[in-house]
Amino acid sequence: MDAEMVMARMRPWLAAMAIVILMAASTSAAERVSFDKGISSVTVSGKVEDGHDYSLRANAGQTLTVALKATPGVYFNVMAPGNDTATVNTSITGESTWSGKLPTTGDYLVRVYQMRSATRQGKNPGYAVTFTVK
Repeated sequence: MDAEMVMARMRPWLAAMAIVILMAASTSAAERVSFDKGISSVTVSGKVEDGHDYSLRANAGQTLTVALKATPGVYFNVMAPGNDTATVNTSITGESTWSGKLPTTGDYLVRVYQMRSATRQGKNPGYAVTFTVK
């Protein structure tokens, strides 16, 4: 087998590997949300882009409230520590605010996002999300 045939056979694999590497490189770590002493609420804002993850530490028994201000089509999910399944999925519920008593101590993940079709259309709306832990 000559070199051209080998390269022709390897091209699809090389392209697939490049895509995987680029996707891994574009995944960013969650932004840590912290609360100053005596403060139980923090608001952060940004542009949705491909989605944004926020991580915040809370204790079992505390109440977490997440309030999103954004144009329609921007949602958030809440995931418990060590769990990739959304406890809260506002693209299903349609709500912009959620509050719940936390069952576990640890780092909770809140993902702000829009549907992939909106991203492909070039939409990149701004948002503000307020986290309250009491």
